[in-house]
Amino acid sequence: MRPATNRGFTLVELLTTIAIIAILVAAVMAAIPMAIQHAYSAGCSAHMRSLAIAFDEYAADNDSQLPGRTTGSNVDKWPVLLLPYIQDPKVYVDPGDPVARAVPVQNLASDSGNNSSFFFNGFNDLGFYTDPNMTVHMVNLSGGSNLIILGQKVHGSTQYYMDFVEGNENDVLNKTAYFGGSNYAFADGSVRYIPLSQYDDKQWLVNQSYPIPSVPGH
Repeated sequence: MRPATNRGFTLVELLTTIAIIAILVAAVMAAIPMAIQHAYSAGCSAHMRSLAIAFDEYAADNDSQLPGRTTGSNVDKWPVLLLPYIQDPKVYVDPGDPVARAVPVQNLASDSGNNSSFFFNGFNDLGFYTDPNMTVHMVNLSGGSNLIILGQKVHGSTQYYMDFVEGNENDVLNKTAYFGGSNYAFADGSVRYIPLSQYDDKQWLVNQSYPIPSVPGH
């Protein structure tokens, strides 16, 4: 009988193995960016949830009143006012926002420009834009589960408020931050992802009969 011999890979088998490994590596590499975006979106939602809770806690300590609409650099704006109610200023950052991620932690809550990834409902429908002395009380906000109080803004914008009178819904609001949609925080403290196809400007309104102005250039 002839002695058994070890049989190696043929060239075809070797090339086939290499091709399969290459396909698997390509599939994994293609999935990594998607997984990162999912992680960013989840982190963004969690941070917005922390801020929604902070708004609620601030209101509880201030006769149900939300932070007012303040102007100028010498008056505390909502990111600064919420600081006592958050554990880590990093909640002001959407993990997928490279501009906000680069801001030093101590500068995230600022009165000279909104360095966070989010901006607050300007309540234009209640007259906030023309009367900064107005106050908005949580107890007077009906339909809180459908009323947006916080949205994602485009990276690098320093706007504090989502103002329809400035057309911010078109040039500052980031409606497609993740997978063709974005995260939004609501007056009841919840946070939801809304695809662009389901987004409605009226979700920012307390007064549903408010005519959203048409802003030139938008």
